[in-house]
Amino acid sequence: MKTLLIALVVLIALLFAVAWIPLIEARDEWRAGHTAAAIATADRWSELHLWPSEYHQVLAAALLTAGNEAAARPHLSAIGQVWFPALDKTDVAQHLFARGRYADFLAYDVASHERGDSDEVLLYRAAAQAATNQIAAAAATLARINAAKVDKQKYEHLRTAIDTRKRGAAPAFVFDRANGAIDSDPDYAPIVRTIDSRVDHNATVETTLDPFVQKAALAALGNYRGSLVAIDPQTNEILAIANSGPESDRALENEYEPGSVVKVLTGLNALSSGINVDSMFPYICKGFLMIDGRHFGDWVPYGHGKLDSIDDALAVSCNVFFADVGLRLGRERLERFMTSAGFNGQANLGIFQVPLGRTTGQVFNNFETAFLAIGLQHEQINTMHLAMLASMMANRGMLTTPRLLRERRSILGEVAALPPQQGKTRVASAAAAERMIQAMQAVAREPRGTGRRAPVEGLSLAMKTGTAGDRKEGLEALIMAFSPVDKPRIAFGVIAESAGPAEYAGAKIAHDFLVRMKPRL
Repeated sequence: MKTLLIALVVLIALLFAVAWIPLIEARDEWRAGHTAAAIATADRWSELHLWPSEYHQVLAAALLTAGNEAAARPHLSAIGQVWFPALDKTDVAQHLFARGRYADFLAYDVASHERGDSDEVLLYRAAAQAATNQIAAAAATLARINAAKVDKQKYEHLRTAIDTRKRGAAPAFVFDRANGAIDSDPDYAPIVRTIDSRVDHNATVETTLDPFVQKAALAALGNYRGSLVAIDPQTNEILAIANSGPESDRALENEYEPGSVVKVLTGLNALSSGINVDSMFPYICKGFLMIDGRHFGDWVPYGHGKLDSIDDALAVSCNVFFADVGLRLGRERLERFMTSAGFNGQANLGIFQVPLGRTTGQVFNNFETAFLAIGLQHEQINTMHLAMLASMMANRGMLTTPRLLRERRSILGEVAALPPQQGKTRVASAAAAERMIQAMQAVAREPRGTGRRAPVEGLSLAMKTGTAGDRKEGLEALIMAFSPVDKPRIAFGVIAESAGPAEYAGAKIAHDFLVRMKPRL
């Protein structure tokens, strides 16, 4: 009988030991960010009803992390007293704080009855109370903490946050790259409003925005209604998202017909696709091209005359030549290349996703294909995407997702999120890009170049102008550019609404921006 009893005890102990192993496995899956796998493992093994409170801990934490509060609720109710916690409450807090789920941590904290509360757990509890506007409770919890037993920076960060909220003041939560608060700075009002609508206000957002570049961009826009986005091509960090006027975030939200800036992509496409562009010269532009019996006109009705190279064609922004190139490429190759250049896509800036340009309407014949090739009627673009294309050219054909986020920190000052890995797409070969960059320099350098009013003495410049939109409502002026050419330090896109031809308004904005940026370049 005694032997049987010992054997039974050993068997039960073995069962508990066996059931503990998948519990730890589920915990580790949750810690590694494999939430669905953690839920599946814990749910399956919890049916043995061994370590029930601990399994409910893991399931509740994983479901809360996944944002499924309703599914977590029965597990929270079932946790009760826990003698051997499967999870450390600070682990749970860090996971939920990173997602801004402070109330969920408080629910877990109340549900999981553990032996005593460490000072670190009290710190997270006070932080969650402060984040959910339970200021008196947060202050009382903070008073219970032995400051010598917790991280000094976290403690001071929280104490400051609670004191700020006690005064009824709104805590600063958006910062530029110099760690200056920009929440109430009118220079940043539209982009701050965009960030404000997308993130947890208890987390601070440290951005890549540079106050020097932001001010230079706004000064260059002057009285024009528009936007300028500037990117550091070496890191693809966004240095400025400037919108003239506080009304809207035009740089990210508004779409415009791109016009002739698309000719850079069409030329790049042709050079990358094996089209013998050089054999097309000398090219005589008479101001029109007959396409399937229809008259396709240039923006200069009498034509550009003799063009000796693609440099000349891009410099004068010849619609006829680039429409001809587009017909040789064909609709499918044009659309495929536009997709590789980001059209119909999104960019994850680390704080939120931003839609990029898109193709529109049906390209059902050669006449429409010609319009597609010169950026009219079948494309829309925003200033962010325009700046990305400028940076792509600066990087010799490599399109990289730009970065706006440096890091997000929780109410305790912990790093809650780092920027995502930047996606990279090889849009064109470096050789093809170099050839188009030479043509982009001609835009700024040639006497007939549409960008001839943009250059600043001492700075090499590659650029393209674009003029599009409805003439009755006022034409939009677009610019994509980067400088210096050999070692680019700045790439930028400009869109000015109802400003008239880009060779005047757009070039002026680009010039004024580069004048202010010159000390940095």
